[in-house]
Amino acid sequence: MSNTKEPTRDIFAEARHSFEKINSNVEKVIPQYLQSFTNLQQEYLAAWTNFVSTAISSQQEFVHKIGIDTRAPEATIKVIQDTTDEVVKAVDVQNKVITTSLDATRQNVKAANATFSSLAELNHNIVNSWISTWNRKN
Repeated sequence: MSNTKEPTRDIFAEARHSFEKINSNVEKVIPQYLQSFTNLQQEYLAAWTNFVSTAISSQQEFVHKIGIDTRAPEATIKVIQDTTDEVVKAVDVQNKVITTSLDATRQNVKAANATFSSLAELNHNIVNSWISTWNRKN
């Protein structure tokens, strides 16, 4: 057995150091996640656009080669246009719902953060009160 003492370090300083190291790393990687997500979203939209454009072009070419009349009644055209307008409206509503939800979540996080600060101050005051009471009795 060795009588050499192992150096000791303050546990709170170590906890703060560990948190700062983790937090720094998270702050560094989050933009990479967001960029990767944006890249994936752009690639998905490009693939979807290509798929639909290719499908329409292929079908149009086939139909014209075999001589099928592609004229549609006005009622059919109106249904297509109305459906398109409703899909665009639905996407807009979805965007507003998601944006509002994210904003509300952000506000909740801000409120929680303020609550954490208030609780920390309250706990600090309680501990100081206990300590001062304890010190008076001793």
